[in-house]
Amino acid sequence: MKNPVVFIAASIRKRLKIKERTILPIKLRHRYLYILPTRHGLVFFAILMAILVGSINHNNNLGFILAFLLGGISFISIFHTFRNLSGLTLLSARATPVFAGQTASFEISMVNPGLARYSLSFTFDKKEEINIDLAAGEKQAIIIPHATDKRGILKPNILTVSTTYPLGLFRCWSLLFLDTQCLVYPRPVPGPTITASGLKKDDNEGKSGGPGVDDFAGLKSYQPGDPFQHLSWKSFSRGQGLQRKVFAGQMGKTIYFDLAALPGQDLEWKLSRICHMILRADTLRIGYGLRAGSLLIEPALGGEHKSNCLRRLALIGQGEN
Repeated sequence: MKNPVVFIAASIRKRLKIKERTILPIKLRHRYLYILPTRHGLVFFAILMAILVGSINHNNNLGFILAFLLGGISFISIFHTFRNLSGLTLLSARATPVFAGQTASFEISMVNPGLARYSLSFTFDKKEEINIDLAAGEKQAIIIPHATDKRGILKPNILTVSTTYPLGLFRCWSLLFLDTQCLVYPRPVPGPTITASGLKKDDNEGKSGGPGVDDFAGLKSYQPGDPFQHLSWKSFSRGQGLQRKVFAGQMGKTIYFDLAALPGQDLEWKLSRICHMILRADTLRIGYGLRAGSLLIEPALGGEHKSNCLRRLALIGQGEN
């Protein structure tokens, strides 16, 4: 059975001939907006009808006045609810990469070209609503969360923009299929660091005793800029001052993280393990390369290199490079 929200959204998109993805910027006009009574509104109108019927049966002029007064107020509120959303302009949407299992944050910029707007609600599939007010002419960026469960390219679900201002009797809303996406890296899984040899014979040669991640080599005095992960808190508690742990490895050795070097057949587990090793090597400031089938990234260091490696891991088997 189809999800009712998805089914209704697909029907609206087909009827209005809306494209699969809404390209920003977009101004919310009448063709994108819908308005219906809320549950409170339906209860209100049922009570209003009872008052009207009772006034007719008992010929009560005060009842007529009350019924018509409340009816007139509720009728006028329809236009206020619609105006509160009509004309709102969404400018752009973007998201920074996250790891699988984390919450993706989509930043949506908007501008209010008209009068002040109140109680605007934004949500993806009604899982977590973000409510804001916009002053006249105000430009604002909001963060809308979206859950992630697997690596790859996350295309957000239907964005619902709605309001029930001013009385809560009517709800005006718009369904948007944003043309944006978020890169989701594999979920890091801790474990031992497993490296593979270089492609060339010279890659495996090097002078032992250089900085690395293989064996504990002793303690040195802490210098500003040293990674906090290597601080020796035991020596500090003994009154020996702030010191850091030093590990010995192979100086000049080319380090590769190879998908084939990890045991097992679970691709997602292997990618998660390599993801953790990349993060650890970057923290330790050790140059590394990446091999995964035909994919080869030469050893390097830095934020751009780390982002490139993580991006390529996220897209393995996704049909994108």
